[in-house]
Amino acid sequence: MAIKIITDSTSDLPEYLLEELDISIVPLKVLFGEEVYRDRIDLSNPEFYAKMSGHKELPTTAQVNPGEFIEEFSKHIDGGNEIIGIFISSKLSGTFSSAVIAKETLAKGQIYLIDSKNASFGLGLMVIEAARMAKQGKTAQEIVVRLESLIDSVPFYGIIDNLENLKKGGRLSSTGAFAGNLLGIKPIISLKDGAVVMAGKARGLKKAYSWVLEDIKSKNYDLNGKSVAIAHAAAKDDLAEFKQLILKEYKPKEIIEFEIGAVIGTHTGGGCIGISCF
Repeated sequence: MAIKIITDSTSDLPEYLLEELDISIVPLKVLFGEEVYRDRIDLSNPEFYAKMSGHKELPTTAQVNPGEFIEEFSKHIDGGNEIIGIFISSKLSGTFSSAVIAKETLAKGQIYLIDSKNASFGLGLMVIEAARMAKQGKTAQEIVVRLESLIDSVPFYGIIDNLENLKKGGRLSSTGAFAGNLLGIKPIISLKDGAVVMAGKARGLKKAYSWVLEDIKSKNYDLNGKSVAIAHAAAKDDLAEFKQLILKEYKPKEIIEFEIGAVIGTHTGGGCIGISCF
């Protein structure tokens, strides 16, 4: 009996890792008016960011529904596998709840579900850990215990480059967005108990990078010898600069680069830079 690791598309995992670690993803959806796109399937990231920048209204997003999970789970259960599903925070999407409904509806096989209380590259790190443990021959119970121990110890930082999406989403006035963009203010978000919180702000990207790295130090997160995730939303050059700053101060075991996809990118906007680690 093998263990199948399943996550949702908000994990933003690089394609090479999905293949290398045999991870399955179930897509959320992005809606531009009446147009519905499956995340990572119907719309590439460059296409998404180009399309979003040309729209006056923000796209909306839709969770995975129970029927889609039933279909995905059934494939693997019927094949004799155990399932470990690790999904976006239940405070950010109803996707985890849909997975729970699907499990209860099927009422067969061994299905373990985990609310990561995280998203994007933070969620992705947890999924990678689970898949690597499965490859090492760990049991489902061992993997679940490990993941549950990580839930409250995976820091998440996102530097918002442009305030336009906050304005479009009604979270910031047009005047405030204009002034913030004019002054180069970069809000820095984090996750607490699975919900998005404002962690700080800085003027300009370089100061925002410094703020994040100083906060990591102040909280005694040591990146040396650790797995570190860094991410960008259509901002590869900015990510390269941030990566060099990290490498000047630390020697991580590995740095995994993520590209923030359509669902998370709807809320962060283009230009976002992020970091997470164990």
